Amino acid sequence: MKYSKKIIIGLALCAGIVTSCKEDEAGVSNNISTDKDEITIGPEGGTEQVAVSTNADWVAGSAKPWISISPANGMGSADCRLAIDSTLENNARTTQIRFAAEGQEPKLITITQFGFNKQILLKEPEVEIENSAEYDKRFFETTISTNIHFKIDEENIEYSFAEPMNDTEKVEMEPERANWLTLPKSDDLEVNLDRKARPRTIKVRFRWEMNTAPFTRVAKIRLIPQNPEEDKLKDADGKEIDAVILTVRQKPALKIEDNRSGDSLAIITINKKVQATMSFDTSENMQNWNYVTLWEATDDDLPSQEAIGRVRSVKFIMVNLKEGETLPKEVKHLKYLESFGIQSNANFQLREVLLGEEICELEHLKYLSVYAYGLIKLPDNFIKLGGKGKEKGLEVLDLSSNNFPKLSTITDVVNQENFPHVRALLLSGCRRTDSFNDLSQMDNRGGSEYNGRPIGLHVNITEEARERAAFFKLLTWDNLVTLSLSYNFVEGQLPTDSEITAALQAAGKPTRYTKDDFSTDKKDYLDKQVGDTCIWLKTNDNPVTYPGVNGQYKEVVHGQDVPRVLPNARSLSINLNFMTGDMPKWILFHPYFVEWDPEVLVFNQQERGKNSEGAPVLFDNIDNQKYDYKYYYGDKDPGTEVTIQGTAYPLYYRRYVAQ
Repeated sequence: MKYSKKIIIGLALCAGIVTSCKEDEAGVSNNISTDKDEITIGPEGGTEQVAVSTNADWVAGSAKPWISISPANGMGSADCRLAIDSTLENNARTTQIRFAAEGQEPKLITITQFGFNKQILLKEPEVEIENSAEYDKRFFETTISTNIHFKIDEENIEYSFAEPMNDTEKVEMEPERANWLTLPKSDDLEVNLDRKARPRTIKVRFRWEMNTAPFTRVAKIRLIPQNPEEDKLKDADGKEIDAVILTVRQKPALKIEDNRSGDSLAIITINKKVQATMSFDTSENMQNWNYVTLWEATDDDLPSQEAIGRVRSVKFIMVNLKEGETLPKEVKHLKYLESFGIQSNANFQLREVLLGEEICELEHLKYLSVYAYGLIKLPDNFIKLGGKGKEKGLEVLDLSSNNFPKLSTITDVVNQENFPHVRALLLSGCRRTDSFNDLSQMDNRGGSEYNGRPIGLHVNITEEARERAAFFKLLTWDNLVTLSLSYNFVEGQLPTDSEITAALQAAGKPTRYTKDDFSTDKKDYLDKQVGDTCIWLKTNDNPVTYPGVNGQYKEVVHGQDVPRVLPNARSLSINLNFMTGDMPKWILFHPYFVEWDPEVLVFNQQERGKNSEGAPVLFDNIDNQKYDYKYYYGDKDPGTEVTIQGTAYPLYYRRYVAQ
């Protein structure tokens, strides 16, 4: 009985289980199903999740390789991951995914992927930059993604100032408004569209100039298709556009006022922009700054009362201006400047640097030194510094160790007519190479290059008519006290006495010394021969012979045989050039000849140098090793006598020998 009950209960349980299973089977669809019927995705692609429901083994597949399914098969329900690749097309594409189980109706999911619009995308459509920085930091890079070939619309860059201006400010700031960006080269904008419409990303660099205006500068740069008819740009909303705009905003400079504070700010700004190694201690009063002097009330040549306390002189040394750069425009604010110097630019022989027009506005400038700078030409308005027709102008001009190619580059502007107040002109060391000593090795005859590079100031004063004329402009400059042409590539023969006489006549200058060249008033010392030391120049009755090579004496010379060349020059240096021929009488008998230290600064030409013809450089009629001055000031103390037969300047003996 007991066992019977157990069997009955067991049968009942089995019946319940079977019934339950039948009910479960009745709740499952006979067809495989998914939680999505359609999927839409952008051109970049991505992943999507799909829930699969079935009671059977199933398998999934795609007709297109740009979709992968994981897992791609299974038993029963599961979650599948769809990985959709980015498209390569501009147009949309579509396909279907098939989920199938044995004995069941398959399930299809439609996948639609939009194509890429033809586009140019800027990672940063707006860029803000500083107003100044070191040269190597004056650039910004922008990241551009695109699927078309594009370019910059250079003709339609919109430059402007952000702040409102009055009419005066608009005129004053107009030169600063535009063209302060250097655009990337077209090659830098090339895009390798190897994946059809899929965008590629490039990084391009824009260089910028420093902002000297106290206003924010704005540049709107248009990026446009190279083939606008084929490539129609669209924005994020799908609307057609003709260009993508890159907006660049540059911070304003501090405003420099017309006062002492403005002068200090101008100096600090210039110093920063030229990247000088020196610095100014701004915690100190400006009158204590190195290389800066101020006007004082007690100065005899004070330009005006307003100049008191303003900058009188300033010098910048050990600078680093790069190729194509210009002296900072802030120099124009130093309106009472009397003396300005800038020197020792890094790698100056390799660089070509401009001086700029702003310095030409300094109407009180008397002393200008642009030394080892890299200058190849003078500003267009440089003549304004000469003081032509005015009571004052430049008095000392030092352009030494620059990169001028020809002497005429300088003398076409800087000459006695345009610069009547100049007393000292320094043009030494204008070499772009220090190791070149054979002009016959230049790339072409009459040229000025060696191994494809310019050598610097090269002139043949014998063969080149324009350069010979330039040389004569210097020799007929009456009021020069100092003229330096040392260490250049000047070759040829010095003008003969007859040639220089003709040049003096053509220039309307006296050809010989006269009584008007002499004075007893000591205040005339810069313009006349004061005293009777050089009285021989006015005479014809005391013949003198001068020594040549091998101790021989040359022709007889009278005082009136000596051309009146640079009559007031206390210093003339033409050494370390490539000159040949005879030394003329206008040098050998010049009244200040001994002052020139001629053995070193005149006779001494380039060691082992050869001219364009390959001939050794040397003067033919002097012996530098055995040269003496007996013809010049005699060989004994003349006492108080003015005239000693056979001696040009006997009283000089007491000055240079019998001291």
